[in-house]
Amino acid sequence: MKYLLVIFLIAQSFFSFSEEEYVIDSTINQINLNSYIYHFEDTSNNLTINQVLKHQWTKLNANPTFTSNKHVQWISFNIYNPYKVSFKRYLFIPYHLIHEIDVYAVTDSSIINIIKTGIKRLNTNKHLKSIGYPVMINFKPQQTTNVLIRLEFLYRPLRATTYLLSKTRATEIIEKNNSLVWFWRGMFLFALIITIIIYWFVRLKLFLYYTFFNLGVGLFTASQLGVYFLFFNIDSTGFSSVIDFTGTTLICLFLPLFLNELTPIKKRNKLIWKWMYYVIYFMIVIVAINLIPAVRDSMVMYYSHFYLMFTTGIVLLLMLIFLIRCIKYNDKNAIPLLIIYGINTLTAFSGAILPNLGIVEDSPFVLNPLLISTLIEITSLMILMARASLSVYNERSELLEKQQEHQKQMIMSMVTGQEEARNRAGRELHDSIGANMALIKQQIGSSNIELYKIVSQTIESVRNLSHGLVTPMVNNEEFIDEIKQLCFLFTTDKIEVHCYFYKWPQINNTEITMHIYRITQELLQNAIKHSKASNVYFQFIGESNQKASLVYEDDGIGFNYDKNKRKGLGLRNIKNRLLLLNGTIHIDASKADKGCTIVIDVEL
Repeated sequence: MKYLLVIFLIAQSFFSFSEEEYVIDSTINQINLNSYIYHFEDTSNNLTINQVLKHQWTKLNANPTFTSNKHVQWISFNIYNPYKVSFKRYLFIPYHLIHEIDVYAVTDSSIINIIKTGIKRLNTNKHLKSIGYPVMINFKPQQTTNVLIRLEFLYRPLRATTYLLSKTRATEIIEKNNSLVWFWRGMFLFALIITIIIYWFVRLKLFLYYTFFNLGVGLFTASQLGVYFLFFNIDSTGFSSVIDFTGTTLICLFLPLFLNELTPIKKRNKLIWKWMYYVIYFMIVIVAINLIPAVRDSMVMYYSHFYLMFTTGIVLLLMLIFLIRCIKYNDKNAIPLLIIYGINTLTAFSGAILPNLGIVEDSPFVLNPLLISTLIEITSLMILMARASLSVYNERSELLEKQQEHQKQMIMSMVTGQEEARNRAGRELHDSIGANMALIKQQIGSSNIELYKIVSQTIESVRNLSHGLVTPMVNNEEFIDEIKQLCFLFTTDKIEVHCYFYKWPQINNTEITMHIYRITQELLQNAIKHSKASNVYFQFIGESNQKASLVYEDDGIGFNYDKNKRKGLGLRNIKNRLLLLNGTIHIDASKADKGCTIVIDVEL
């Protein structure tokens, strides 16, 4: 009796992994096999199926999650087909990034290797099927099939939740996963392109930091989705881990900088911020080291994962604390940022952390929480950035208006100063020099005819000069007479000035007429000095009561406007006055010896 008991215990120990089994129910399209899972860890990392069958297995009472494991993991399910016919079901492992997956079916004494797959094995159709691995198994009638899965994902975290699915349910999961993945890709690329374009035009660091942060989110998520396999059919060196690390590092580098552009978290936490970035910078070193293929297959990868996960957790936690502190100080954007950050973190936490802890049941849509949380982050932060950008735009517009107003005030002061100087010079010429010359003319009388003529001409020149210097405060017909008089004064035997008025409006604002007069005077002076023209034409055209135009033409040598637009004092004076009048100027003088045409439009 004693020996029978020993034999029974040994047999029970030997076949302990097959004690509990799942009975197939044709009415159920999906079952999570975690409740029926047995586990064995191959510490040698090279045992065969026949060897592991001889070892003792352990019933798992939690989700099959392994943190940065050093060894090959085996899991097993016993599945009984109660029907009298063969029954097909999909064994579905929803996690894509696993180096090697071997699936075996053991029935009676026969062992069938159903599939050898994984990212380190060539499979031309793998990346077109789904996120994860659907494996078709044919269960024999009224027999128990022991399904064993070998999972090799050394030095990296591993989640091995497994489902048994009908063909209909497997197709539905694959299609829904792919639909969400492609929608996420479109949203991600849209957000990335838009922020790059906006940064190109506005040059705000906010958009630069968001671009790199979003790129980090994209790289991390893409590594989990297996986007690498859209371009390559095999990842023999585990390079997708480098993409994962790079994305994580970019997130840790630029998330704090991005948040700091929206609310002053750095100012509130200077010392912690400084030490936090020392820790983050070491992540860059880790990424660089893991670029070496041999390193990715060593224990360095094991510790790299731990460091990156620890640092990322610390950074994310600190961002939460920093935002809460900003709310305490009533900083701008702190509350919406905390809400967005909280929703994003909670979504990821409920979809990833809680299933790992066994608090909630896992789902075949394992990456949906990650995709949804990033979609929430992309959408909400784009809205927040748009609001912040609008605020910056309004501030810049207001500042620009103030600058323009200040510039107008400066030009007004300069023009006023010029007019005062001209008036003073004109009065001096008229009252002092003109009066003295008149006395001299009286004294000379008819005794010296030649001298009398010279003095008379000088008095006339002084009178014309003083008249040109003194500000003309005229309007309407007086303005037209003044302009015609001005053109007459500049007419000589070398140059003839023509002046025409067409539907010229009635202007009661003497400030406007003064500026137009001075602009005409400036154009005439430039014509006399530089144009070498024989004829100058002025056309004063009234387009409406709100707008008037001055057209200047000559038959001179023209000039290179692009070279002289910053040098010419006359042109600068004209532009200053037009700025005060909200006017515009268009100059066509590019063709040599073809004269010059200037069109000036003024708002009345």
